[in-house]
Amino acid sequence: MKKVLGKYDRLFWDWNGTLINDIDLCVEIINQSLVNRSLKPVEKERYLEIFEFPVKNYYEKVGFDFKKETFETIGGEFIKAYKTRMFECSLHEKVTEALEELSSRKIPQFILSALESGSLKKVIKHYKLDEFFHDVKGLDDHYADGKVELGKRLMHEIGQDSKRTLMIGDTTHDFETASALGIDCVLVSSGHNSKKRLEKCGVPVFDSIAQLLQSNF
Repeated sequence: MKKVLGKYDRLFWDWNGTLINDIDLCVEIINQSLVNRSLKPVEKERYLEIFEFPVKNYYEKVGFDFKKETFETIGGEFIKAYKTRMFECSLHEKVTEALEELSSRKIPQFILSALESGSLKKVIKHYKLDEFFHDVKGLDDHYADGKVELGKRLMHEIGQDSKRTLMIGDTTHDFETASALGIDCVLVSSGHNSKKRLEKCGVPVFDSIAQLLQSNF
């Protein structure tokens, strides 16, 4: 991250999949909902190829029928289970080291997440990472439509210094968000989208935060 330390004045981090390793938990929860409805479970490899925002589209791809049940019902079921178990997950390797390194260089760090704001702040505090972030931004509800507007709000609050701002995420939506904000982006393939999908975005893709931390990017 040597270039990051010199080129960028501030960083926007995604949370789910980027800093916290919750992919297996998310697949397990969604599969329980599918099995409860006598639907075919989704394999992790397919999940990485179809997970997207808004998540309603992804729910349809795994087999939920919104003519039978509302998206709010199914989404609410997922969120209830996730909130109950989100503290079971672990941080990705070298996350704390990366945050500490950036913090020691006085680079402001922010969280920009599609997780509901209250749950987001609670889980970040649980992992004792809140001290590293100048602000934490999550959505106002649980239904994960996306975070472009949230990102625009954050940019407005902290000032439009887009050329000196970097987004670090794990999905194509993080790239889409960064593009909408006019900021640079790097992606890690240890999260909710496959490396093959991320490479199509045309930005640097790292296998992990650990690899990013050791890189000359």
